Order: sequence, then C-alpha cells, then structure tokens
Amino acid sequence: MQKNHAALSAYHFRRNQADGMIHVLNETSYVMAEYNQRTGSVKWIRVVLASQREMIEKWLGEHYPVQAAAATR
Repeated sequence: MQKNHAALSAYHFRRNQADGMIHVLNETSYVMAEYNQRTGSVKWIRVVLASQREMIEKWLGEHYPVQAAAATR
C-alpha cells in the first residue's frame, strides 16, 4: 500500500472550473491526463506506466465519482 501512495504522491489534481475537467499533473506540472467527472472517462495525454495509470484512474473514481446529470423537466 505504501508503494501505491508513493506513486500517487508524484501527481496532483487540479480543477480549473467548478464543473470543468480535472487535470492530472506530474511533479513538474505537465498535464498528464484529463478526467471528465460527468462521464468518468480519463483521456491520457502523456505516457504513464500502466500500474500508475490504473492507480490514478481508481483514485479519481473514488475521489471524484461520476455525477448524474440533473433531470430536466
């Protein structure tokens, strides 16, 4: 578990707008991926190890769960 925490500590997550995309940035602030909270999809922009990619996608799903669209009447 500590190895997983060390891998995640090399990344930080930033949302520019309240309903905007969540950017995954590495330690040098390069955008590595974009997470869409409405759909739960992650768009990878840069290459990341598969094991780190899985951990990041799992973390994003747990901390930023998919939000259901508001019902229109």
